Amino acid sequence: MGIHVHLAIVVERVSEATWQRIYAKACRVAARWTPAPLSLARRDIGIVRVAQYTPDIENPDGLHIVGDTRTLTTGESFVFPVTLGRRRHNHSESVEPEHDALVAVARRNASATQQLPYCDLFGAKTQGLPYHTLIVALGLLVEHLLPGTAVVHGDMSMEDGEQARDNLTAILEEEVALPVVLEEERMRRRLAVAMDGEALEEALRELVPIDSQLGPHHRVVMTDLLGALNNRPGTRVRHELEHVVLSCSTPDLLAAETQRVLRELVVAIRSCMARNEIRHRVQQWGAARALEEIADRTVRCMRLTSRTWDFLEVADLDELAFVYTAICMDNHEWHLHHALRAVVENRAMRRA
Repeated sequence: MGIHVHLAIVVERVSEATWQRIYAKACRVAARWTPAPLSLARRDIGIVRVAQYTPDIENPDGLHIVGDTRTLTTGESFVFPVTLGRRRHNHSESVEPEHDALVAVARRNASATQQLPYCDLFGAKTQGLPYHTLIVALGLLVEHLLPGTAVVHGDMSMEDGEQARDNLTAILEEEVALPVVLEEERMRRRLAVAMDGEALEEALRELVPIDSQLGPHHRVVMTDLLGALNNRPGTRVRHELEHVVLSCSTPDLLAAETQRVLRELVVAIRSCMARNEIRHRVQQWGAARALEEIADRTVRCMRLTSRTWDFLEVADLDELAFVYTAICMDNHEWHLHHALRAVVENRAMRRA
């Protein structure tokens, strides 16, 4: 279950020089994308190695993207590789160098004798978080530059496809079509070369996203229903804790209930600090040891951003005591985890 994005590509048809040109354009797209993408890296805090979120998305393997820098929400990892290398096929090893990648995807669940070779470069889950559209756009970039050799597919709406196309068109300064799976007639024409009858109709049902199969009226109804659900108090608190509080400039912009949650949490953290004499313990440790203790705790329960680690490395003992106490209180319960991360990463939320 989840919201996946796949990028199917027939790697044998792509030269190293061609892929390098595509990779350069992918870097250009990622660099100009809003919101900017977020990656994951390692950092040594004293003797403790921690994982941290960072805006530096390029590493020796390529572009590594797990979320966005505006909301700091994260899903699974996507890697846009710097080189295709020798990648194994996910499907049949039979060689038909002229076959359409779209047909190969349509036949992915067919018998072994009917399957065609391709590699899935993506395949992870974005869960529909803000970086989802960038992942769709990077897949569409490859589809656009390698027609018939690559196709992006998975859980994407018409809105996702349109945003990806429009942003690519603006960044590349050239016309880009929608992903083929969002245009049923285009897809039907391409698939009809290799299949017909019920097999063709079944392929269309599987590949065309549900959003595109609904008529305009149904999409309006679903949009209204989603809006009504998002306006429910509990739903809004959940949304703000997951998507808003990490980057919000002031708690005054949040719902009253969200502010109450954060206000009570800060009181509880300071009470715990006093009751357990955490400030005294941190003073005995000193800043270096306190940082290592915080790092050791985050390895088990909470990844922080590079920005927060930069701040903590020069923070005073009061700040270190507060953060240490907050992280010690994390028990992985959904609301508490996100609220604690908010007051650790975003000091403005402590004024709620």
